[in-house]
Amino acid sequence: MNPPDEFGELKELVRQHKVCWEVWPVYHIARKGEKIQIGFELELLRTHRDPKDVPKPGCAQCLEVYDDLKQIAQWILPKEDRLSRYEIGIFDSSIRYSAKRKFRRDVALMIKILHKAKFDDPTGDCEFRCLHEME
Repeated sequence: MNPPDEFGELKELVRQHKVCWEVWPVYHIARKGEKIQIGFELELLRTHRDPKDVPKPGCAQCLEVYDDLKQIAQWILPKEDRLSRYEIGIFDSSIRYSAKRKFRRDVALMIKILHKAKFDDPTGDCEFRCLHEME
């Protein structure tokens, strides 16, 4: 699959499954109890496409949704070496419901954006830049 075809297919996945995202801060509690933001979690959310049955947590359709989200996640990760690192979360077999999305049945994939060298450094320009580019 060449890059333009891949981009078109990913755009179609986003459209069909109403992919959206939310951003959450990642904190570390220092020895003195100080709460320090050390990065972000970018949560990609997606609903089932034309489910034949009511989706159940961990069903085969959920796994397909997660696999599609993983394709999107891998595509949006920065390709060049940077001062930050990225962790794509594992499939957690759950369905999420949010009032923001009228309680639709969503499968989620988490991407952590953290420092590459020292995990407890405060969030820096690189993490902000990477998050912005991924969004």
